[in-house]
Amino acid sequence: MTARTLAIVVLSTLLVAMPVVSLVADEQPDVVVFSREECNDCRHMDGVLDELVQLYPEIYVVHVVDTEPGASDLMWALAAEFGIFPTKFPVIFVGDQVIVGVGREKELQLRSAVRTCVFDGCRSPLSRLERDPFPLTTVAIMAVVVLTAALLLLL
Repeated sequence: MTARTLAIVVLSTLLVAMPVVSLVADEQPDVVVFSREECNDCRHMDGVLDELVQLYPEIYVVHVVDTEPGASDLMWALAAEFGIFPTKFPVIFVGDQVIVGVGREKELQLRSAVRTCVFDGCRSPLSRLERDPFPLTTVAIMAVVVLTAALLLLL
């Protein structure tokens, strides 16, 4: 395979992949749920959230289990931004609100927060973080690949 053919293949792939990367980077969740495996309280609140998602399918929910890489760092970064110190699971961020734990009062808070998000709009809890959840390095790598392919085309 010649350098020119390789460059054309790389550029073609990037032209197809770039809209997908852009779409993923633009989609930020309305609700971020941090939970633990084998957590009954987490399962209970997941059931409430499932019911709300059935009612309001436009709500974008992301579930993060505490054992996933980076989960703890993300949860503590959000907790710091929201000014809370979570002492139990689940920890649920909805727009500009946070619900920690389980119980009838927490269920009502969750239902209210989701309804507010649906009818009044809400920004993603991740938007409170200073850093972009999709790092600039991804963009830099794509730029280097495009430039390299362009140089190969010129050779």
